[in-house]
Formats: sequence, structure tokens, C-alpha cells
Amino acid sequence: MEKTRGFNGFLGIDPKLGLGDKIIDHKDASVVVTKRKTEGNLTQILPNLDEKSRAILWYLWWHRHAEIAELRNLGDIVDDYDVLYRLKEIINKKSHDLWGKPIVGFEQSKIDALTGEKVLFSWWYLDEENAPLLNAGSALMDMFNEKDNVTIIAQLPVSVNLTAPDIQFKNGILKVIFKKTGFEDQE
Repeated sequence: MEKTRGFNGFLGIDPKLGLGDKIIDHKDASVVVTKRKTEGNLTQILPNLDEKSRAILWYLWWHRHAEIAELRNLGDIVDDYDVLYRLKEIINKKSHDLWGKPIVGFEQSKIDALTGEKVLFSWWYLDEENAPLLNAGSALMDMFNEKDNVTIIAQLPVSVNLTAPDIQFKNGILKVIFKKTGFEDQE
């Protein structure tokens, strides 16, 4: 009897595979797995990841796809191996634990549905439409201390005007105030 295993190990190889086990390559496994709907959302996975892994996942969610060099340059990530380890053994492992499927995947060649661009050798955020950010009654916020900058990501419950924020910094505390969209004319 031929055994098949999922997409758990580093570079698509399950470390528990034994002699005679079938190895499913990454592309085939991602096609099979991505047909299932994500039952949860990013608010479930992000708190369970370290800062570097969260930065990678946020970047992929925001940009939809990225080459490994882009992901390596996000922060204090040492090399490509570190990026691959985080994608496969931290991010996708936690995703498998939560939803039974990967949240990111590698594609040698894929057309970006939004831009029509052919993207080669990139990592993709999977099932963007099936992974809502907001849980009822909660907002999502994260901060990354990167090489040359600090990135703050915040999910807001309303639309805001980004043209003239009031930015204040005191004793290491950052405060940013935005006018809500549609409220500028009422003052």
C-alpha cells in the first residue's frame, strides 16, 4: 500500500517519511490543499508567530506574492534558508495546525490575477479572499522594528483621510490621529 503525506516538511519533504513513502511535490500538494476553504482568519495565526515570521506573512498578504530576496530583506533575517524555514516550518506549520492547509505557497510561474503580470519563482499568499482579518469586536495591530525603519500595521474599523495625520511622539510612545473620511466637511 502506497502512503501519501502532506506538505509538512522543509522543502516539501515530510521528515517522518519512511522508505517507500510517496513524496508529494509542493505544487501538486498546494493545488489539492488550496481547494478547501479557510475556516479562520489571520487574527488566529499572527499571535502564534514570532516577529520575523509575522513580517513575512504581512508582506505576502499585502503584496500577494514576493521573491525570496524580498522576504530576506524584511528585517533581521539571516539568509534564504532562514526565510524558507520560516515559510515552511513556522508559518505553514501553524496554518496546518489551525486550518489543515498552507497559507503561503511557492509557484515557479503564475499569472497575477490583479495585474495580469506573469510572476516567476515567487512565494504567494494563498486564499486571500477566504482569510478575513477582523474578528467580531477586535482590531488587528502589529509593529516591526526593521533594518532601516519601523513599520506599524493597524486595521481600522472606518475609512480615514491619509493626507494630513496628526503625528505625535513622546517618551517612546507614538500617537497618530486621522480624520475619518466624510467628516472633514462637517467642521
